[in-house]
Amino acid sequence: MAKTKTAFVAKNLLIGSGTQVIFLILSFINRTVFIYFLGKEYLGLDALFTNILMVLSFAELGIGNAIIFSLYKSMVDKNKARIKAIMALYAKAYRIIGLTVFIVGLLLMPFLNLFIKNPPNIPENIYMIYFLFLLNTAISYMFSYKKAIFSADQKEYVINVSQQIFFLVQSVVQLTYLYITRDYIGFIVIQVVCTLGLNIFLAVYANKKYSFLKGKTTEKLDKAEVKTIFQNVKALAMYKFGSIIMNGTDSIIIAAFLGLSVVGIYSNYLLIIAAVVTVLSRALNSITGSIGHLNNTDDDAKKEQVFKQLFFIVAWIYFLLSIILFNVINPFITLWIGESFVLGTGTVLAIVASFYINGMQFPGYTYRTTMGLFRQGRYVPIAMAVLNIILSIIFATHFGLVGVIVATIISRLVTTTLIDPYLVYRFGFKKKVGSYFKMYLGYAIITSIAFAASIPVMNWIYQAHGSHSSSAQGAYLFS
Repeated sequence: MAKTKTAFVAKNLLIGSGTQVIFLILSFINRTVFIYFLGKEYLGLDALFTNILMVLSFAELGIGNAIIFSLYKSMVDKNKARIKAIMALYAKAYRIIGLTVFIVGLLLMPFLNLFIKNPPNIPENIYMIYFLFLLNTAISYMFSYKKAIFSADQKEYVINVSQQIFFLVQSVVQLTYLYITRDYIGFIVIQVVCTLGLNIFLAVYANKKYSFLKGKTTEKLDKAEVKTIFQNVKALAMYKFGSIIMNGTDSIIIAAFLGLSVVGIYSNYLLIIAAVVTVLSRALNSITGSIGHLNNTDDDAKKEQVFKQLFFIVAWIYFLLSIILFNVINPFITLWIGESFVLGTGTVLAIVASFYINGMQFPGYTYRTTMGLFRQGRYVPIAMAVLNIILSIIFATHFGLVGVIVATIISRLVTTTLIDPYLVYRFGFKKKVGSYFKMYLGYAIITSIAFAASIPVMNWIYQAHGSHSSSAQGAYLFS
């Protein structure tokens, strides 16, 4: 049994990592061609509308996590009737969500000009572009609920492989179309069609793999269980809101205060960071189902042991990647798309610090969600969101782009970074959390020392190779 579970984890990790490497390569090719044929203004518009619709996805309310948590026990017990009843509830909720997102998005259209400091000089109608982005988001809710059963059944690799196949097709068709026509509208239409195709495919495959999902649902969840699910949803809605504000409003604030060009330049760094995070998160998220099954047992000692092992792995991964990113990201941007797209040292430092702090939250976040600790800290993300908006607006006016990033770092550090592990230790392990923060601080100190030591070393390496370009060295020199 243990070998089978290990094989599951290994398979998910391998496929999750492999598919995301493909995604990483395709994303950079896509972005390079996009910039070459369309330029900064389209890039900024793309980033802005993506973030506006990320905020609208607040309507999802975290239902996905609540449903997946509810499925874990039924998967362990192989209770097909209960699984089908939960999935029926999930389907109904997501249809309502998709319609809500679409309607709210339409109501927002007349106010788009408020989010753009300098309207882009492009021939296309920005309202038509926004509508297509909205349509792409809304249709993603039509069948996406079926993905939950793969996650709960420790088959995350099915989602990973499917997404990468469709993204490969989308990228090839989009880039070919862009090369021939230079038409941005058609570029987005292809994305909408591929999004719809992916969700239909996963729904059909889920019905084939789990044939008991087909047909009318005869069993209904009892009122107590439905009440518990929706109590979790209410709590998760607050977490969802906080997450969206942290990840979705920065570009909106930057566009409003600093302009679309800054959003476009910053989005290239975010693409690199997001690519790295996606590779890691897909690999790490592939073991979430196994952790969820573990956390539905009564072995608290085993839970804590696995938690510490997971934290050790995550800490060293982000330790190494943070140092590498800081030292190579500006030279990479210079070689990739040119010096005009390079940001200053202080901004790069803030971006990498945000990457590290966010990544170090993974063990605490994963354990909190798989333990079902949704309601205990439900007000924390609201405080985080409010603090982030206030600090971002204040810092943007005084410090520009780096101020917005620092505001996000501060907001996250004083809220979820502290509270998630506290909840896990208090309610999950039934212990004091002090040992965790000692462990966290120890790794942070090691990272900081190694980070500082890497600067003169990288400076020497670049000088030894005769590179004196200020843009190439901007990421690691403090002179």
